[in-house]
Formats: sequence, C-alpha cells, structure tokens
Amino acid sequence: MGLKLSKRIPARTKTVRFRWVFINCFKCDETYRRIRGRFRRNKMIKCDWCGRPFDENEMVALAQPVANQEGPKRNWALCKKCVDLMGAQNTPVAAPKE
Repeated sequence: MGLKLSKRIPARTKTVRFRWVFINCFKCDETYRRIRGRFRRNKMIKCDWCGRPFDENEMVALAQPVANQEGPKRNWALCKKCVDLMGAQNTPVAAPKE
C-alpha cells in the first residue's frame, strides 16, 4: 500500500497509512469556516498531519486512514504539502462490501 505519511518524533517514527485520498476535495474559504465553526470538534481548519492552519481559499485534500492505527479515527484534512510528501494521486473509493 503506497499511501502513507511518516515523521520522526522523539524516540520513534510515526507512520499513518491511508486507504484513499481525494486531492482538491474542497476549498477552505469564508463559507466553509463559518459552517465548520458550528461543530464542537473536528473543525478541519488545519492540516491533521503537520498542524498548519489552512490559508484562505486553499484547496484541501481528504484522506481516510486504515483502521486500527494511532491518530484520529475519522477522515483527515491534509494540506497540499503533506499530500505531495505522500506522493498521492486521486484514488477511487471502493464500493462498500455488503
């Protein structure tokens, strides 16, 4: 599986693998910030990997991590720099198994 991000933190390396990534999923603009501001948690106003706040009108990628890993148990909002670091291209979402 080629979609992953790794970084060195004290005493270990943190690696998160992803099932899929949608590059340029949405734009972080005034309307988006107002709507997401109503949520208590997970406002998605900064990159979940590097923690950098999204700039006005920046396109944001959405990624789903593989289950049973360290980190948030939800879809991640990623900045362009982190997606480029991952080397991801748009990956299709598989149909749910019934």
